[in-house]
Amino acid sequence: MQVTMWLTETMKRFPILILLSAILSAVGITSCKTTEENYRKAYETAVIQRQEATGIDSTIYGKIRNSANTSTLLVGGVELPMRSEYIGYDADGGSSRDKVKLYNIVVGQFRQIFNAKQMRQRLLDAGYDSAMVVHTREPLYYVITETSSTPAEALEAWRKVKSDKGLVIKSPLPFILRPAHFRN
Repeated sequence: MQVTMWLTETMKRFPILILLSAILSAVGITSCKTTEENYRKAYETAVIQRQEATGIDSTIYGKIRNSANTSTLLVGGVELPMRSEYIGYDADGGSSRDKVKLYNIVVGQFRQIFNAKQMRQRLLDAGYDSAMVVHTREPLYYVITETSSTPAEALEAWRKVKSDKGLVIKSPLPFILRPAHFRN
């Protein structure tokens, strides 16, 4: 008898329960839209968790990244971002120890040399005759547009790169690369 009463009461409430669950589902679906910001936050969280789990900062690559000295170069009241790092030269990339000077304008950085060489070729075609590729110990390949001996020349080259609408450069580029193994 009690089971029959319970069933009767439940059957009376069943349409209300279905309606209520449909409303809650609709609200839940519309409020869970994914956005670019949500994706970015999730990606950044995953990267941090991966670094913590793998200990990338304790590897040789983490040590190399942390050894890069980031500072600014003050020229005529203008602050230019500068990075001091040990670099190597690639003959196929147009670089050599006698071509690279103290201040170098970096407009591209790549993990694969193929991409760096392609950018160098596009720069050569666009009139940047001094374009070259150098690499760090990681390796990370930097594409350089101009190389100069003085801060004033570096500022002039920097301004040329910044004003060139044909170059698509994303932050933190461009920056001044100062080879760490060069002496003043």
